[in-house]
Amino acid sequence: MINEIVELETKIAFLEKHINELSDVLYAQQKQLDELGAKYINLKDQLTSIEQPDNMAGAEDEKPPHY
Repeated sequence: MINEIVELETKIAFLEKHINELSDVLYAQQKQLDELGAKYINLKDQLTSIEQPDNMAGAEDEKPPHY
């Protein structure tokens, strides 16, 4: 009976250790996802500003000078 209790306590300690390790990995992955999301938004904003600079915002709608 005592051996069974010790074995169960050992298994519980082992499982708790692995749960904590998995939690740490999950936290690191979420942090990385958040950083990548912020970088994605930044790059998207940069591409948008390159494609349509403020001084050229309405240039497509204007007629060329030879018309």
